[in-house]
Amino acid sequence: MKSAPLSALSLFLASALAASGAGTAFGPVRAQPGESVRMTSVSESKDGTLEVVQDGRTRKGPIRIYRERDLSWTFRAPATDGTLRGMVSISKIATFSSFTLDGKEEKSEDGSPLCGKMFAMSKAPAGDWKFELDGSIPLRRVEKEIDELTIYLKRQWYPDRVVNVGDSWEFDPAWIRMIVEKDLHKAQTIGTMKLRQIRRTARKQVAVIDISVRSTGGDFRADGSEARAQVELSGQVVVDLSTMLDESLELNGTIVTSSGTLNDSKKVTLPVHLKVNKSFVKGFSNP
Repeated sequence: MKSAPLSALSLFLASALAASGAGTAFGPVRAQPGESVRMTSVSESKDGTLEVVQDGRTRKGPIRIYRERDLSWTFRAPATDGTLRGMVSISKIATFSSFTLDGKEEKSEDGSPLCGKMFAMSKAPAGDWKFELDGSIPLRRVEKEIDELTIYLKRQWYPDRVVNVGDSWEFDPAWIRMIVEKDLHKAQTIGTMKLRQIRRTARKQVAVIDISVRSTGGDFRADGSEARAQVELSGQVVVDLSTMLDESLELNGTIVTSSGTLNDSKKVTLPVHLKVNKSFVKGFSNP
């Protein structure tokens, strides 16, 4: 007699638990060696406002920031000592921005040197995630991108307990904060999640989770200036309960950052729309 495939068994068990009224236990993504996940994300801030105060004069104008990411990673079998392993392929990491002051528009485009690269990642049982770059890119130039990947792999969004519809919990939204605004690394951030519902179809079951992120922080400098940031985001994440892959994340909100002194300062107010999609894909090749 043939045994049922693992994915089918997982789906059956999840269905049985849901039918019995039991809660939901979240966990890491269930993937086999050789399987690949593609993640795309777009963070768009349009209709923002830039306010600059200089020598007692205040100037205001529109600002827009657009960040895009497209990457894949493949799961490999753990090493004999338990070291987790994988491969990362970067198709795109880019930021586009524009603002207008005094009728003059300025545009900029920043593409990561990691674009088009593929490299290995690993984590020893008692260590942190490490990335094996080929040496062709100065580490300092891609430090923020590497930090972003590390924080993503370290993230722990779900509690180590069974949760029921209506339950809520806190989580660390460091990765969300980082991909929305690179300059918020010193801000104090609080994230909350709430299991809204379990949706069932003929193919699968998904968990719909409400999510909110609140972040605020300040940094006083030796020259008397100050930098401050405030973030408010809310939306939802959808998790496939058979694979534990968070297939979609969508957030909307506002980011306000300011820096300088009373007479010489800059303030940026940005409406934000963040959308992240993930899916299992076949094969794995260079971008």
